[in-house]
Amino acid sequence: MAGEALTAWERLARVRSAGERRAALLALLLTPDSARERQAWTEELAGVSTAVLLHTQVQLLPPAARLPVLERLLNMAGDSALAERQALLVSARRVMCADGRVRPADRLRWLLMRHRLAAQAPLHRGGLRESSDLAGLPLAMRLAVARFTAYLARLVPLPALPDGEAVVGAAGAAWYRSVVATLWGTAPDPPPCQPPDVDALGRALLTLRELAWLRRPLLARTWVDAALPGWRGTPDADARLPGAEALRIACDLLDTPVPPTLARLFTEPPVALTGRGA
Repeated sequence: MAGEALTAWERLARVRSAGERRAALLALLLTPDSARERQAWTEELAGVSTAVLLHTQVQLLPPAARLPVLERLLNMAGDSALAERQALLVSARRVMCADGRVRPADRLRWLLMRHRLAAQAPLHRGGLRESSDLAGLPLAMRLAVARFTAYLARLVPLPALPDGEAVVGAAGAAWYRSVVATLWGTAPDPPPCQPPDVDALGRALLTLRELAWLRRPLLARTWVDAALPGWRGTPDADARLPGAEALRIACDLLDTPVPPTLARLFTEPPVALTGRGA
């Protein structure tokens, strides 16, 4: 690992105060070259003397390490008082919305923050005898998978459209069809690829959290397997990251392990940067 990146790891591993943790977390959420978001970040961190230093350290992280570090810092914040967690979510919303645009990736990171900072209910694991395929899911569950997949189709495939685009390109539609075919098989009239609005996305996610425990890893592998041909066709690792991050966050939201082929696209923090768990 490059010396600058290792120094950044070490500095972030020493973050302990609520203010420093907030500075690092919000720095990881900033849209590059967004002056309004950077101004909101500065205002939110007024009084944190090390904020600028932490922002610099975040910029030194390898791109493939940014989401894993965000997860670790959220784990640390998850042990804090409810008032601190609520204040962090308010600050994050203000920074993300400062330039008047909430991008698809921003929405997923926001959901990740809410998921990790909320008190978690017991996982729905399903019955041990329940079928582990996806084609046998009830229609309501298959529709929820389709809606959530349509949202991810804005980010996952290559070539992807700019992050702020609301429509799905040809590669995204092809990825979506590959996933949905697993659920519908030869049944007629699978749902078209139509990204949901915010409310429909939330409803789809709530339904997916009722998915049986054995089926969650299968859904994650289906998403990743459908994306692999496009990812393997580009030598640019950074170009794969938006889609890889979207799928990693999707796995987190479903409380299911990240498939190994997806995990290998990321650089994990050293053990020193710890929280409640990875």
